[in-house]
Amino acid sequence: MKRSVFFTLLAFALMYKNVLAQEANEAAEGTLITDRPTQTYSSFVVPKGAFQIESGMGYSNELSPNFALVDLTAETFTLNFLQLRYGLSDRLELRLAQNVYFDREKLNGEVRRKGELQFASTWIGAKYGLLDEEGFVPKTSFLAEYVTDVFEDKMKQSLINLRLNFSNTLSEKMTLGYGFGGLVPTKNGPLNFEYSVVGAYAFQPNWGAFLELYGTFRNDWVNSHNVDMGISYLVNNNLQLDAYTGFDLSNNIGDTDFLFGFGFSTRILKK
Repeated sequence: MKRSVFFTLLAFALMYKNVLAQEANEAAEGTLITDRPTQTYSSFVVPKGAFQIESGMGYSNELSPNFALVDLTAETFTLNFLQLRYGLSDRLELRLAQNVYFDREKLNGEVRRKGELQFASTWIGAKYGLLDEEGFVPKTSFLAEYVTDVFEDKMKQSLINLRLNFSNTLSEKMTLGYGFGGLVPTKNGPLNFEYSVVGAYAFQPNWGAFLELYGTFRNDWVNSHNVDMGISYLVNNNLQLDAYTGFDLSNNIGDTDFLFGFGFSTRILKK
């Protein structure tokens, strides 16, 4: 509990500091580009010397299958998803991500169990910009992260997250982002090959909307496919707000059936 309070206070303190310094280098650095709230990682890296904070809250549930004899719902409440990104060079950023959440179970609409506040796995890694967009060649970056149990005690083994991220500018208002990769277990278990495709449209100068398809192919043949959508509002070049919702298309046991959330992203530029 104390750690979650610390992370929350840290995020708001850094956001306040950013408000004081947000006019510095804005023209040179351009507008804020984030990884959230989509499942598709952006192909862009954080500018050199910039410190970017992406955070939010969310809800998801998993319903019992139609053939089940009871109406059982597993719910997860994410109180703080915090991702920190720092531009080490023009093409390389360092990354750290941490979730704080609690879950509960409902049987026939009544709460049967409520879990304690806890930390999810910790994601530590880097993103490297490979190619700039030129004609039909997409802007391309590579992401590598180590997923481990710094705070969590339920994780059976660490994972390696590897992604190739792409984006194409289709018009002044529309962009296409897509990527693929997966989670590789360090010991044993199913290999997860993951894909995502997102279309984004700027319907107003500061307002944008997206529609996304994403999913997972596993070597145990339990595949999943999902869709989500949302909006974002660019308050200024260094502050963005967002909201999203989504649902499952596969109806597999154990898959997330419904989710929604909201959050903010901000950055502190090098003076």
